Formats: sequence, structure tokens, C-alpha cells
Amino acid sequence: MFERFTDPARAVVVEAQSQARGLGHHWIGTEHLLLAVLARPDSPVARAMEDLGINEDAVRARVLAEVRAGPVDDAAALADLGIDLDAVRRRAEERFGPGALDPPGAARRRGRRLVGRRRRCPPGSPSGHIPFSGRAKKSLELALRESLSAGCREIREQHLVLGIVRSDGLATRIVGELGVPTERVRAALRDLGEAA
Repeated sequence: MFERFTDPARAVVVEAQSQARGLGHHWIGTEHLLLAVLARPDSPVARAMEDLGINEDAVRARVLAEVRAGPVDDAAALADLGIDLDAVRRRAEERFGPGALDPPGAARRRGRRLVGRRRRCPPGSPSGHIPFSGRAKKSLELALRESLSAGCREIREQHLVLGIVRSDGLATRIVGELGVPTERVRAALRDLGEAA
């Protein structure tokens, strides 16, 4: 399907990965796709969204309100539940031996890390390929449908946004919270498509 994407639409998908990584998220969701569209201010689609009152700062603030940035601090989460992680670790190691709670292979990885290798990303940051969430995948499928229903042979940026708002993911909810009905987005992007 990606062979049908225009260069700007491909750039949005690549930027979505950067957006997810920048927020410390281990998935690419509809919210990251929307942020990626809005991060391209010279794009006619981003300008159309801005005209509707949907901008990168507002969407990012809503994403951060919904989903914490970065990795979850296990010790803090357990402390909120009244569990002392250090005490649990100590008891487990007393009973089952040192490193009892370490993931498999951690001792080997720990040994290699001490050889002086530098990490490319901050600790806890997602690295490598970040997978698409189910709703993000669905939004890409819906973008293809939007493209086909518009009589296009290629998937453009506006088709990505139309797929995003049809997917019923976090991005759709955020657009609604910003006071913009989905139909206004659809109308603005259909008008944009006819002008292009």
C-alpha cells in the first residue's frame, strides 16, 4: 500500500514515528499521525487544519493529557499502590537468589553495556522500529478508501487525515475536544482536494 503514498504522505508516516519517539511512546497511534501532519507547517493540509483551529501545540497538549510521555516509572506506580519495590526485590533475591527479578538475558546485556558502549537514545526511549497501533493501521486503510472514493490513484496527505478522523482513535477524540466536528474537517479537506 505504501507505494501509493505521495512523497508528502510518506513524509507524514516517517514523521509520525519521530513524534512517537519524541514522546517516548512505544507505538504509533492516530495521535502521532495527526501530530505529524501538523508538524509540516508549509503543507496545505496543515494550513487547512490550522484554519479550523487544530494546531500542533493544542493537539500535543491533549495527547500529553491523555497519554503520559516517556516510560512509566515502575517504582512510582507501585508506590502509589503501597508496594515498596526495593522491599519486594530484596525478599525475592533472599529467597530465589541475586537477579531473580531481572528479565531473561539481563546479565549478559548488562555485561556488554559495561564495555563502554554509548546508548544512542535516552534510557527508556523506544528504539528501532515502532509498530502502528491497530487504529493507526485502520486509519491508513481508511486513507486508501478515501483516496479511491475521491478517484485518486495515490494516497495524499488529506486522505491520511480523512482516514484518521474516520478511525475513531485518540486523534478523532482530540479533534472533537478542540470543538471541530469531523464533518468540518472532511469538508475542508474535500475542498482542498478539489482545489489541488
